[in-house]
Amino acid sequence: MLPVLRRTLRSLLKVLRHNRKVFVLTFIQRSPQVSLPALLDKLSKLNPRVEFAQTYPDEIQGAFESSADALQAALYASREQGFWVGIGVGELRIPRFAGALGTVSTNDCTGDALEFSRLAVEAARTGAPARGIAVSAHNRAVADMASGLTRLLYRVCSDRTEAEWRVVDLLVPGVRGQQRAVAQALGITTQA
Repeated sequence: MLPVLRRTLRSLLKVLRHNRKVFVLTFIQRSPQVSLPALLDKLSKLNPRVEFAQTYPDEIQGAFESSADALQAALYASREQGFWVGIGVGELRIPRFAGALGTVSTNDCTGDALEFSRLAVEAARTGAPARGIAVSAHNRAVADMASGLTRLLYRVCSDRTEAEWRVVDLLVPGVRGQQRAVAQALGITTQA
């Protein structure tokens, strides 16, 4: 079921991304037990279009061109269970010579993707219970569908136990018949 959810969500995010738009992600720390530097390290390995950087003491922000990378980044936060996540889809204008001057941050950029990301993270923080994650874009209907799917996926992933994460970490997406090898690596039966 989770692979179907992921594929559907990636398709919705691609619809939102038309015309060379990007995904700006804003993460706000909601628990002092989780580490912003650890999340920054994980996110930098996903090859963001605009590097993730700390924009406030409890917030980091960056951008991706790929819906798969944006979704993976959001799911990293679900594992920690200590972040609200906003995904804004829209235009992001990067200063012309920013690359030549060094690393670009979202503080140097302009565009509606930044505003949508801010709206999304605020929506993620509100509600009873707090939603955890939200998507915002010009096309509200598709953004609402994407928000619903991301919340479902975020919730499923955040409810995993440490033992379940050990199994997931060993699985290779898209490869069938891995259960026996994973079970042997963990020293458990394939039924477990």
